[in-house]
This record gives sequence, structure tokens and C-alpha cells, in this order.
Amino acid sequence: MIFATRLDMAPDGMQEMATKVASAPSAEPGTYRFKATFGMAGRWQLSLGAKVQGETGTVESKLVITAQ
Repeated sequence: MIFATRLDMAPDGMQEMATKVASAPSAEPGTYRFKATFGMAGRWQLSLGAKVQGETGTVESKLVITAQ
């Protein structure tokens, strides 16, 4: 279960430049989709926090996306 999402321009030193992330439907179990509007070109960081069955604590991950 994903409980925390954040999309911001932290890779370009602009953490305050954030946008909303919305869940989108997925046809496959265990596959997660998201929708967001990128306000400007540059590198954006998607941060996720999740609880994974069989794991203790929280699993966190970050993905850098380049918008053009």
C-alpha cells in the first residue's frame, strides 16, 4: 500500500517547486500508476513511501524523471 507520494524539483535544487500526484487505475495487480502535471521542464523527483506485505517498517524510494 502506497501511503506517501511527492513530486518536486529537488534534483535541480528547487524542492519548493512541487506538484500534486494522483493515483490512476491500473489493470495489473501490483502495478501502480500516477498522474501529474509538470509545471516546467527539468528534473523532477518522485518520492514514494509504502508498506509492503512481509516487510517490517516503511519502504521508501525515489525516481528522477526529466520533463521536456
